[in-house]
Amino acid sequence: MAVETLPDEVRWGVLSDPIPAAGSADEMGPADEYRNVSKSAIAALAFGILSPLGIWSAVFLILPLLAICFGAVALASIRRFPEEVYGRGASWAGLIAGLCCLALGIGWHSYVYATEVPEGYQRLNFYELRPNARTSNTFYSEAAAAMDGQKVFMKGYVRPNDRKTKLKSFILVGDFGSCCFGGNPKMTDIVGVRIMSDQTVDYSWQLRRVTGTFRLHQSTMDVIGEKDVPRICYEVEADNVW
Repeated sequence: MAVETLPDEVRWGVLSDPIPAAGSADEMGPADEYRNVSKSAIAALAFGILSPLGIWSAVFLILPLLAICFGAVALASIRRFPEEVYGRGASWAGLIAGLCCLALGIGWHSYVYATEVPEGYQRLNFYELRPNARTSNTFYSEAAAAMDGQKVFMKGYVRPNDRKTKLKSFILVGDFGSCCFGGNPKMTDIVGVRIMSDQTVDYSWQLRRVTGTFRLHQSTMDVIGEKDVPRICYEVEADNVW
């Protein structure tokens, strides 16, 4: 019987190319690299999706700004650590959405601001109604005294009270904090509005525009005639609210 002769490498237990064991790293190939998704990229995408709200209201222009900031931070991090962080697509999407919405929002709100005051009226804002404690000897502002009896245009929010619909008079405030979240504004931070026409207004979070005659009540005992509105020093006899 013929005896099979084994190669010397096998007889001595030495193989130049060992046969890989089942399931070994050589059989499976190199392990996949593990990378973390950038949290800044996720934030950029989220704020980018919300960015169109900035076109609707100037208050929300902070959203596209955040999308731009987080997108830039994410791209810088990915560029610096390409083997550890990914999310380039989400970063660019949030960044571009933020840039577009910021440009459109600023353009739109600038146009509205330049054209919204009707002819024959003067713009009056809540900042002008705040007296300067260091220079004023009265509880009302110099601007309020100058505008007494003038036709004005104002913007603000309806402060809620017991009634929510078909309001003929209401309190107008300048921001959401004084309007909707339980703020306690000063007397010079509110304006009483009394609608002189047949128009009525329902309470909502909508920004309201008011035109009418501005009145300064130098005595805080003056009221505008309805229990829904407390004693005030500033009042607008409104001819239109929208």
